Amino acid sequence: MSECYLSLVSLTYAYKAKESLRRRGISCRIVYTPEHLHTRGCGYSVAVQGDCERAARVLRQDGIKILN
Repeated sequence: MSECYLSLVSLTYAYKAKESLRRRGISCRIVYTPEHLHTRGCGYSVAVQGDCERAARVLRQDGIKILN
């Protein structure tokens, strides 16, 4: 199963994203944003197992801004 990273604006939003995804059965964890992806923001991402596009849609629907 593949893993992708969704960069967020703050650690607070990383925790909100984690909770939002877990409520919908999407496996994820909070990680430091990998150097090659870190352009701005707090430096935290959620690492998502599985369908990254679905995870991104869920977060956007919940009003959580994704940086990268």
